[in-house]
Amino acid sequence: MRPRRWILPMTTKYLETWHEYRSQTDKQRKISQFSVLKKNMHSNIALRILTSAPGLLLLLLMSLGSQILQGCSINPATGEQNFTAFMPPEKELREGRKADPHIRRQFGGAYTDAALSAYITGIGRRLAAQSELPNLKFTFTVLNSPDVNAFALPGGFVYVTRGLLALADNEAQLAGVLAHEIGHVTARHAAQRYSRTVVAQIGRVFARLADQPILDSVLSTGGQIYLSSYSREQEFEADHLGVRYLIRAGYDPTGVAAFLTKMRQHAILETKLAGSRQDPDRFQLLATHPRTMDRVQRAIKKAQDEGGKPGRVGRESYLEQIDSLLYGDDPEQGVIRGRTFIHPKVGFRFTVPVGYKMLNTPAALQIFGTEPVRIAVDHLRVRPSTNAVDFLTSDWAASISLQNVERININGLIGATGTRVVRGKKGPITQRLVAVRLEHDSIVRFLFMTPSRISPSINHALRRMTYSLERLPAEMPPLKAARIRVHRVGPRDSVETMALQMPVGPQAERRFRVLNGIADSEAVRPGMLVKLVDEPQP
Repeated sequence: MRPRRWILPMTTKYLETWHEYRSQTDKQRKISQFSVLKKNMHSNIALRILTSAPGLLLLLLMSLGSQILQGCSINPATGEQNFTAFMPPEKELREGRKADPHIRRQFGGAYTDAALSAYITGIGRRLAAQSELPNLKFTFTVLNSPDVNAFALPGGFVYVTRGLLALADNEAQLAGVLAHEIGHVTARHAAQRYSRTVVAQIGRVFARLADQPILDSVLSTGGQIYLSSYSREQEFEADHLGVRYLIRAGYDPTGVAAFLTKMRQHAILETKLAGSRQDPDRFQLLATHPRTMDRVQRAIKKAQDEGGKPGRVGRESYLEQIDSLLYGDDPEQGVIRGRTFIHPKVGFRFTVPVGYKMLNTPAALQIFGTEPVRIAVDHLRVRPSTNAVDFLTSDWAASISLQNVERININGLIGATGTRVVRGKKGPITQRLVAVRLEHDSIVRFLFMTPSRISPSINHALRRMTYSLERLPAEMPPLKAARIRVHRVGPRDSVETMALQMPVGPQAERRFRVLNGIADSEAVRPGMLVKLVDEPQP
C-alpha cells in the first residue's frame, strides 16, 4: 500500500499540468513557454515529455528512484546496504505476527510436547543470543507435520517440523538448521524480498502506462521467480551467518554439511518410494532452500578460518529428547495403512487402486496414479441445510461450469459429482469433482485430474476407489500413531536385524540407514544409539 502515498499525488499533479496546458490557446502556450524558458532553458523539452505517456513513466521512475535511494538500509548482520524500503523493522514484526497463525494451521498446528518445545527454544535462544540482533525476541515453534522442513518469518518467527526432528541425528545438526533460519532473519532477507516484490508490482504499472507488454512480461516473471525461494546468494549468506552463530554458541559446524547430505538422501528415498520421477530437490526443505554442498563447505571453512573450533555434537542427549516422537501421519489428520486411507477423527476410510501412492499433508491427501493421474482429497464443515448437489454447484464450483452433474449414493452416503475439461500443457485434462456428505455438517471432497485421452480406460478403477468410501465402524479400535523409538545397539544387532524392526514396506534397510545417517559401508556398533520406528497395525 505504501507506493500509493507518492504515486497518487504525482499523478494528480501531472493531470493538473496536462489539463492546464491543453486548455490554453496557442498564444497563451507561447507566453507560458517563454516564461518557463526564462526560468529553465530546458523546460521546452521537459514540457514535451510531460505531454506523453512516457513522460508520466519518467516522472514515476524518477520518484521511485528517490524512494529506492531513501529505502536502502545497512544490514545489521552483513554491514552491507540492502533495499528494504517497503518493510522497515517494525513492519517485519507485525507481518510475522500476522502470518504466524496461518502457518500453524497450514502445517497441522504446533506439536504438543512441552519438554521438547522447551528444548528446541533453549537451543534457538542460545544461537539467537550470538547474532547481531540479540535483543530481538525470537519465537521457535515445532510444527505437527511429517514433512522435513524449516523456515522463518520476518520478525524472528522460526519453525521446524517434527519430520525434520525425526531425521536429524544430533543437537548440532538441529542447531545448524535453526542457526540458518536465524541468519535469514538477521540478514533481513524477507524484507528484501518483500521490497523487491513491491518494486516489481510497481514496474508492471509502469509497463502498462508505457504500453510495453514485453516489459510487463519480464517483470512479472522476475517477481514470480523471486517469490518462489531464497536466492542462492541469500542461502550462502544465511549459511555463513548460521555457521558463525553455531561456532559462537559452541556447536560443531560440520553438522550442517552432514545434515544437508542426509536431507538429500531422504528426498531421493521418498521420491523413489512414491514412484515419482520428479527432481528430489523440488520438494520440502530443498525446494525453498537451494543450497549446494560446495557453498556450505565454503561457509564452514570461512568460519573456521575466522577462529572456529570443533564444538558440541550432542548425539545422545538429542536422541533422548526425541524418543517417542510422533513419526509419519498423525491420526488426528488421517493415516495411511497400505492402500487404505483412514481418518479416525472425521470417521471415514477408502482404498486406492493397486500401484497408487498416497502423500498425506495437513491440508489434503494427495494421490498419484501409475498413469499421469492426480487426486486430492479433503473434508470440511458445511451448513447442515446444504445438500450435496447445491454444495457442488453453488459453493465448491460456483465460479466454473460443470457438466454431467448428478446425485450419487455411496454405501448409504449421499453425494454429487460433475465434470469439466480444461486445457493442459500436454492436452486436455478431465477434472471430476465428487462431494459426499458424511454427517449433517461434514463433506468429503475428491478432485480427480486425468488426461482426457486415458480417462475412459481408468474410469472403472477410479470409480471403485470412490465407491469404497465408507463410514468407520463403531466398534473399530482407536488407531495408534507410529513413533520414534531410540534403541541401544547390542552385541548381536546388525543393520539387517535393525531394519527388520522398521515398519513393513520396501527399502527397509535403506530407510533405516537414511533415518540414522549410516553410510552404506558402515556397520552399527554395540552401545551406539539408533532410531527405530514403532508402527502399530490396525
